[in-house]
Amino acid sequence: MIIAGNWKMNPDHQAAEALLEALSDYTPASDSNCEIVCFPPACYFSMANQALAKTGVRWGAQNCHQESGGAYTGEISAQMIKEQGGAWVILGHSERRQYFAETDALVGQKIVTALQTGLRPILCVGESEEVRNKHSHDNFVQSQLEASLELVAQMSPDAQKKALAQLVIAYEPVWAIGTGKVASLLDIEAMHQGLLQKMEALFGVQLPEAGVPILYGGSVNDANAADILGLKPVSGALVGGASLKPDAFLSICHIADKK
Repeated sequence: MIIAGNWKMNPDHQAAEALLEALSDYTPASDSNCEIVCFPPACYFSMANQALAKTGVRWGAQNCHQESGGAYTGEISAQMIKEQGGAWVILGHSERRQYFAETDALVGQKIVTALQTGLRPILCVGESEEVRNKHSHDNFVQSQLEASLELVAQMSPDAQKKALAQLVIAYEPVWAIGTGKVASLLDIEAMHQGLLQKMEALFGVQLPEAGVPILYGGSVNDANAADILGLKPVSGALVGGASLKPDAFLSICHIADKK
């Protein structure tokens, strides 16, 4: 089980300190196998590393550039994230795709760069409300997944096996992100099952036994987390707004501890 908190472009410095302090005090259940990760803005990387270095909570970046370095003003490389102490990176989030015109091909390049650098990538996929209303969401999301992992599919068998051992997928219906809307449990289960079958078709492996978790994201909170995390194909949650509320986020973590 993985619980990931995406802070996005939030909060202010004082609130970030309070969030990290709360996370540093988190004590998982003795038999827990839940991984907790937070994704602060880049300006808080050093603060996160200092606060969480001696804890079981990890942190990562909300994005990275596909190149290792160069004249890319405003960008951050995977190596920079790693050198600061980060271990994870979110890639292909719908907001990056929408506001920064990131394509599946570009996301795929970033995934390879992250893997080569030693970061664990969370690949985000999800459909808009328009696509959902046209009942083409299954094909859309599975095609998005396949295109984003095209370079992984082209790797040698050994390299591919190592890549899949680090890869995490997050299904986030765009219409449920930050809106308060949540997909029904039946829809979440069906979409996750479809993604598992697509991964099996692409790579010839049984999942999630092969180690590729699929998280759900989209207005996850402490009130609905137990039901969502109780679904068999769901391996965790990518949490947005609730990750900025220490009590709510830690409540989700404790729920995941028991799964």
